[in-house]
Amino acid sequence: MQWWHAQRLKSNNPKTRRAAVEKLAEHPSADAFALLAPVLQDADPEVRKSAARALGRLREPKAVPYLLHSLQDPVSEVRAGIVIALREIGDTRATEGLVQTLSDKDPVVRSQAAKALERFGWTAQSGKERMLRDSALGHFVDAAKAGLPILEVLIKTLAEGTPTNKRGAIEALGNMGGEEALSALLGALEDKDCTVRVAALEVLKHFTDPCVIPPLVTCLKHGEAAVRAAAATALAPHGNGPEASVALIRCLKDRSWSVRKAVVEALGRTRDASLTDTLVPLLKDTDHDVREVACEALGRIKAKTAVTHLVLALTDSQTSVRQLAAGALRDIDLEWERFPEAHAALPQLKQALNDREYWVRQAAREAIQRIEAAQQFERRVKLMDEKLDAALDVVQALLKHSHRDLRQAAVEAIARFNDPLLQPLLASANSDEDPWVRESAAKAATDGAAPNGHATTETAPVADVWGAAA
Repeated sequence: MQWWHAQRLKSNNPKTRRAAVEKLAEHPSADAFALLAPVLQDADPEVRKSAARALGRLREPKAVPYLLHSLQDPVSEVRAGIVIALREIGDTRATEGLVQTLSDKDPVVRSQAAKALERFGWTAQSGKERMLRDSALGHFVDAAKAGLPILEVLIKTLAEGTPTNKRGAIEALGNMGGEEALSALLGALEDKDCTVRVAALEVLKHFTDPCVIPPLVTCLKHGEAAVRAAAATALAPHGNGPEASVALIRCLKDRSWSVRKAVVEALGRTRDASLTDTLVPLLKDTDHDVREVACEALGRIKAKTAVTHLVLALTDSQTSVRQLAAGALRDIDLEWERFPEAHAALPQLKQALNDREYWVRQAAREAIQRIEAAQQFERRVKLMDEKLDAALDVVQALLKHSHRDLRQAAVEAIARFNDPLLQPLLASANSDEDPWVRESAAKAATDGAAPNGHATTETAPVADVWGAAA
């Protein structure tokens, strides 16, 4: 039947010639190779591509010279098919031609050549060859380590590479830095592939140049939520600036929870207290992930005005939100329960005691107990301060008493307080007419100045003064 296929190869119809090529490939023989090799020069690129694929299936080493000659084919798909055929044949005579193909203008051809050389066990002989191989395989970060100019290769990849290779080029550009790399990355924000845009945005968050702000703000309006979220994250280092801040705040009502989350995180990193009222409503967002980052953001800002709202977040339906709200309160102040803002949350906390969920009721109960315990403690402290003031009034009065024993007891009581702020009260006792009072005053002054801050001898407690006064 080969004579029939040979006749069909002369047909004017490309489809007929291509069908004949495929039939010849099904029956490997010396005659099949002889008929297929010349087809690599066919006028139709699809026929040439089919011939290359057929010669690869035949695995005929004699085809190598023909295939190498056709590596100059003007159609990239044909060149890629030829490289694949050379890889399938596995003849190392093709190595030199494949190394040259690493510089092919088409990224797919370069990639196939690098894979074929890997199969041959080829080792790069120079830094340039390593760079070309790594670039062809999409290992752009490794390619940049060769120390050779690779910027042109990376920019070219961003223009015509596959999405995977473009993302690799973006990573390498981010590691390189510099104005030219930044310009290329900003250009990648216009790529039609969403994943490429996101990759560029993830790298741009490390650039502090103000020129990146307008393009990032533009990306906040992109149709894909992933792009808007990545843009918000990239704007975080610029969040304190008016342009970035205003743009981010506008996105707090974005329809996508992932965008709202990214915006809250970005604003939280600014630690700008003026944003507190803007972020507080996000503690009631419909998505718990957003509520979580809102707690964290308010904890970073440390504004006391957020305490009431964070206390109420302690009764959130999600355990993670309750935990992060507690952490945010501790970040603001370890004794947050003493704040009036915490007390202001009590009415709503008490309403939460009727919630249908057990853990919400439990969280509300614990928050109420903590706040009320702090209130009781403050009342006790205030009462003790009042009693102490009254005691000091008595002591001051006794320092002027006509009875020398009471004046001495008052001096010893002052020493018992062991407070440097009370030392001025001993001024009159230092010149007291009674030597024992003066000696006690001198001893009190010496003990009050002791290195360890404690009295060095036993002195009369305040209770003794009260008893003496009675």
